[in-house]
Amino acid sequence: MHTGRPRLGPAWVTCGAALIVAWLGASAHAQDARPGPPVGSTTAKADAGGTGRLPDGLMSTLDTLGGSGAPEGAGATWFPTRPVRGQPTGLGLTDVFLGGSVPVRETATETIFGTATARSLSVRSNAVLPDDRVRLPAQLWDIQAGGLYVGQLGGGESWGVGGTVGSASDRPFHSGRELLVNGLAFYRSPSGDRDAWLYYVVSATNGQVGRNIPVPGVAYEFTRERLSGVVGFPFVTLNYTPADLVRAEFYYAPLTDLTAKLLVGPADGLRGYGGFAWVNQSWFRAGRANRDDLLFLYEKRLEAGVKWAARPRVHLQAGGGYAFDRYFVENTGFSLTGRNRVDVAPGPYVSVQLLAEY
Repeated sequence: MHTGRPRLGPAWVTCGAALIVAWLGASAHAQDARPGPPVGSTTAKADAGGTGRLPDGLMSTLDTLGGSGAPEGAGATWFPTRPVRGQPTGLGLTDVFLGGSVPVRETATETIFGTATARSLSVRSNAVLPDDRVRLPAQLWDIQAGGLYVGQLGGGESWGVGGTVGSASDRPFHSGRELLVNGLAFYRSPSGDRDAWLYYVVSATNGQVGRNIPVPGVAYEFTRERLSGVVGFPFVTLNYTPADLVRAEFYYAPLTDLTAKLLVGPADGLRGYGGFAWVNQSWFRAGRANRDDLLFLYEKRLEAGVKWAARPRVHLQAGGGYAFDRYFVENTGFSLTGRNRVDVAPGPYVSVQLLAEY
């Protein structure tokens, strides 16, 4: 279900990742359990045969609400060493992720998912955080696990509640100051044959906006012949297919989760892609002076590559691009500036990922 782009996870909630069935083995199970219209179509039948499968439209909407920040599957991205502004050293990065989700209970009216994700950022540098005069951590982790309950009501209505717990830090689970607790509750009501209203409340410990504060929202999910999406507060996601072999994707959520991508080629074969992304990651650095400070990594990317449908809804993606306007900084959120800023010169990167998508 996840397309590999940034999601509301880092900034809002991570429990929506439980809606993505585990990569490889579980993805095959999901394919058998969820036949029907393309992703985003709310005309999919929730329970045509009494098996309790979720509508594709609901899967797409919940993917919009949440994600672990790492796509479902496994992958790695490598950035060569580039100079650090104002310091006599360079900095290189290796970003590795592994994650998956699986339904642990499925009936005609309810589904329960479990999920676990782990992400590691290796920092190859002797760079120093300039305000605290300590070395930038050499390893940063984000480890989370949790679950989600989804109930299906009469008339196509659905509701759910879920959450994750974990730790994002250079010393995960070192103390209570490095723990994460994220939550989500939603209600989805169809509007006509192809659209739906979505009402939700989300909360996240390590987000850019509304940290540990329940944030309510409302969104409208729509599907047309060549255009589908979810538009609401505080995000928008759009998918446009101007021709059979061309697909454009756009996603934005505050402050710095943005993706604009163009894909060319058959969805069940080899496709080329290119686009722009503005992403962030965040951690609680152990030993920080201010308990509320998060260490952010901000980055913009020009990206290109190829995607191959290794099996239905499982894709192998290889590519690279150019990363720029990237830096580490510590703040309490809702800001792109702060303490301990470390600027890294722009440079290329390469990436390979195995993704489960819906």
